[in-house]
Amino acid sequence: MTNTPKTAIITGAAAGIGRATAERLTDTGWRVVGIDRTDAPVNGVELLVGDAGDTSLLMEAVERCGGSLDALVCAAGIPPSGPWDSREHWDEVMAVDLTAPYEALRVCMPALVAARGSAVLVGSIVGAVEGSMRSPAYAAAKAGLEGLARSMAVIGAPDGVRVNVVAPGAIATDFDERLLPADHRTDVPLGRMGTADEVAAIITFLIDPVASYVNGAVWTVDGGRTAFANADANRLSGK
Repeated sequence: MTNTPKTAIITGAAAGIGRATAERLTDTGWRVVGIDRTDAPVNGVELLVGDAGDTSLLMEAVERCGGSLDALVCAAGIPPSGPWDSREHWDEVMAVDLTAPYEALRVCMPALVAARGSAVLVGSIVGAVEGSMRSPAYAAAKAGLEGLARSMAVIGAPDGVRVNVVAPGAIATDFDERLLPADHRTDVPLGRMGTADEVAAIITFLIDPVASYVNGAVWTVDGGRTAFANADANRLSGK
């Protein structure tokens, strides 16, 4: 008798943190259905091309998982760019970074309940901890994502569904603007940018039964950046 593989839906699965998470899961035998705007292949992933908040696409992903879902990872996102006063930018960022995760949770909840599964939303230290001169839309969406996760954690808990957030700092992907060299970040106590796989490792922990009592939490993955006082950062940079 063969064991039925665990199932996961990952939005933003073709790049960055989403891709790293998909690769970690497929390497350990998970069945992964990905959703991404691009069709870049990911080994072992059944990729659906389209918007992460498309209800019909999400429903198709759930059907491919057999109606029972062990994990939902919302990693699709639009980076902060701006200009800050662009209403078009605001609407686009809110749609992808906040409304799409809500829609994914709404559509996938029955399947998560069926498997007593877990969801992880990819947030950011921007918003809940830091503001953004370039994109208040991004900061507002990521701060809102934490409120969404806490609310869904309460809603899902009676049925055994957990919902948590990972909040990355400076991660070396195409998503992150390189303001400083990746291996010489004076604004980070560890002195470097993180990797997508380091964030994916926390995501895979949070969806695993070993984290069965972690619910409605925000796990910061930033190398200590948000623990750093400005005076200490300036001292390291020689200012």
